[in-house]
Amino acid sequence: MKKIINKHWPVILIVLIWFIFSSPFFLKGLVPYASYYQSNFFSPWSAYSIYEGPVKNNAMPDVITQIYPWRDFSISALLKGSIPLWNPYNFSGTPHLANYQSAALFPLNVVFLVPFDFINSWSILVLLQPLLAGAGMYLFLRSFKLSGISALIGSLAFMFCGFLVTWMGYATLGYAILFLPYALFAINKYFESKSYKYLLILALTIPLSFLAGHFQTSIYFICTTVAYLIFSSFANKNLKSFLVPLFFIIAGFLLSAPQILPSVEFYTQSVRQEIITQLEVIPPIYLTTLFAPDFFGNPVTRNDWFGHYAEWNGYSGVIPLFLALFSVFALWKKSKKVIFFSILALVSLLLAFDTPINDLVFALKLPVLSTSASGRIIVLFSFSVAVLSGFGFDALISFLKKTSFTKLIIVLTPCVLIISLIWLIPFFGVLPDIEKNGIARSNLVLPTLFLFSFIFLGAAFFVLKKYKKSIYVFSILTLLIVSFDLLRFSTKWQTFEPKEYVFKDVPINDFYKKNKTEERFFGKLSAENSVYYKLQALGGYDPLYPGRYGEFVKYVDFGKIERGDRSVVDFPNSTPRTGRAIDFLGVGYIAQKKSDDGQVWAFPFGDYRPDKFEIVYEDDIYKVYKNRDVFPRAFVVNSYEVITDDNKILEKMFSQNFDLRKNVVLENDPGIDKLEGAATSKIVKYLPEEIEIAVDSENEAILVLTDTFYPGWSAYVNNEKQEIIRADYTFRGVAVPSGKSNVRFIYEPQSFKTGIYLLIVGIGIITGGYFLIKKNERKD
Repeated sequence: MKKIINKHWPVILIVLIWFIFSSPFFLKGLVPYASYYQSNFFSPWSAYSIYEGPVKNNAMPDVITQIYPWRDFSISALLKGSIPLWNPYNFSGTPHLANYQSAALFPLNVVFLVPFDFINSWSILVLLQPLLAGAGMYLFLRSFKLSGISALIGSLAFMFCGFLVTWMGYATLGYAILFLPYALFAINKYFESKSYKYLLILALTIPLSFLAGHFQTSIYFICTTVAYLIFSSFANKNLKSFLVPLFFIIAGFLLSAPQILPSVEFYTQSVRQEIITQLEVIPPIYLTTLFAPDFFGNPVTRNDWFGHYAEWNGYSGVIPLFLALFSVFALWKKSKKVIFFSILALVSLLLAFDTPINDLVFALKLPVLSTSASGRIIVLFSFSVAVLSGFGFDALISFLKKTSFTKLIIVLTPCVLIISLIWLIPFFGVLPDIEKNGIARSNLVLPTLFLFSFIFLGAAFFVLKKYKKSIYVFSILTLLIVSFDLLRFSTKWQTFEPKEYVFKDVPINDFYKKNKTEERFFGKLSAENSVYYKLQALGGYDPLYPGRYGEFVKYVDFGKIERGDRSVVDFPNSTPRTGRAIDFLGVGYIAQKKSDDGQVWAFPFGDYRPDKFEIVYEDDIYKVYKNRDVFPRAFVVNSYEVITDDNKILEKMFSQNFDLRKNVVLENDPGIDKLEGAATSKIVKYLPEEIEIAVDSENEAILVLTDTFYPGWSAYVNNEKQEIIRADYTFRGVAVPSGKSNVRFIYEPQSFKTGIYLLIVGIGIITGGYFLIKKNERKD
């Protein structure tokens, strides 16, 4: 046991520090989920006042309104043996797997196979991130032959860096980047040993990142990996060896194709591709937060007043930052690796902050990169600081052993000057008012104390370096300060709260669960209601949604076609077109708080005839109304008009003399006669990826299904494939013959099928690579 501890003590310490961070879950049964926040601020829980106490962190709403419900939907489908390709619960139907943040195919979803409550499995998925990040960084830094203590400092700096901490609760962005040290480790070890196992590790890191649920971050991952491979090839003067790892990177990319191709297709169908806006660009003054992360306050303490704390957080610890800067000073001319990561750090800063380089990326209108938050690339700066801090500590030990007092003062002077300049900002009242200067000053105290404690320890080691144990004391005390700093930073942000408040049952939820129907619900329903409780809703909140559907909703709202909003479809309550639209779209139920009755934001039931809506559920807080005029979700029409102009299509649909129950607007002539006759239709099966409808029509007709038209849906009429016609601007229609017919709509996107084929090719490359490498080894 003693030998194991002596050999692996840094790894044991990483696990111990991770356990301290995660102890509220393991020892107290609390979960890394903002359940108090959900109960206090999100309907319907807030309306029932199930919890009215303090909320620690209210800066992660998307976990509640998107990420957690989407993952629950994905896992529920996977456990039933189906692939969650389609989500019928938002936007009148929308792709699910192609929604990149669903992370439906992420390999670590296997944690949900453990027979825990979903929230416990979710908690493990969240908490594994810093542990995996720290372990990967330790392996990577040790591959440079750095000391255990240096590798450990770099590991802590990465596992609790600002990006991983502030996005940890999402279990997407962190996973998209934390496998980067594993990829670079595999490259190092391959050039050292030419072993196949490191090529396999390299290939597998690619899908582990690209299936994690955040494409922008994975782009940073792959660009850094390829850049490091090129650098390593030149550094090792072995350009021929560059091609082998590159093929395995390509193979790994092919393994990700079942996720990437549907997502690219979805991106081209969404409004996001059209919105080129410089978002979350970090202003230069925010550089101060690299030294003191709470210089402008913190959402947790409710005193943040400037910037976007989560998006812009580049903190990696004040001592690792100092060590990184020292590594550049000490090793710039000696180490090509230090040069590489220094350049990576600089480039990431130039792209994250308000600089001409950032303006260039925006001007180039690059897909994804020019439409997403610029500041997120700060993660590569944090990663570089973590790597350089490992080099910096070993270099500092060597420097202190050999340097003179004069050189020591020369090194410390710039450090003291930088700290002094940062202190001058609030000391001289540069910030807008006394309160904000006070926030900055109070939040500078601890980082300054940490850094000067480290400087004092370094000076003490310099004086006492002739004593053998001085290096161990200096190293251990440095490690303690770094650990305390980063644990304080991470535990301040990450909330751990009782799991009984996570989607706690309230009376209206019972109605949601019992009311199994294809009729849609109307109300302010985001995924925390619609997706989690399987309520088919008209709107939603998502970075990606079918763009044409967004235009339809804008027409309902304003009476003209406009591009949909960036991430939200909020179906209007009270326009002249709302009543007609909700009837047509199959809205059978409207849920509303009693306290909202008569308010301008509420649904105006009084604007409609008294018998249109009937109360079918009521408790002390909520009422649910049944719409008696609702259209069937699928219905047959005998008459159609062909119109190709988008505005005229919608004008016709919402004109008073156009009966949507009997007519449909098409953009292509289906070639059938317009003969009146009796017709019926009935949905006999409604699953996310398969809908079956029984039709009985006296004559040829058009079956209309008011689900969003989207590529990948196929229609089969009496087992024969039939073209789906875009109907009524953005919905589905299919021609049916006279008599009885069985119509099946099946979602079978070619993008996903092609992705599967490419995955098989990727497996083939990896497998073939194994046999080729083994064959060459035998020849050698």
